[in-house]
Amino acid sequence: MDKPEHLRTVESSPGAWLAQRPAATVAAALGLLSFIIVAVSQGELWATPDWRISVPCFAVTALASLASLARKEQRGYWLWTIGLGLAAAGLVLGWFLMFAIVIAGTAILMLILHAVM
Repeated sequence: MDKPEHLRTVESSPGAWLAQRPAATVAAALGLLSFIIVAVSQGELWATPDWRISVPCFAVTALASLASLARKEQRGYWLWTIGLGLAAAGLVLGWFLMFAIVIAGTAILMLILHAVM
């Protein structure tokens, strides 16, 4: 009779944990790679990215995420979610960066006003 899952010994190394979730790991790596590719290939940061680059990168990341779901990799959902989110942010990189700048400026202004008042 096998032990229940919560009583089995757990591999503590991060490499072993990632090796058990290969599709989720690939999806996270592809998402990060696609975000970097779109950011580097874009001339002006506030412009809309070239759809010939950003859409295929997103599609490949989405396929890797679906593969992780199809394989039912346990507790790997956050890896493919991060990868898919990064690839989706690459689709709207100009808007994403401008929105992040506005949010950061607002947060800094709130901190300054909170300290002064």
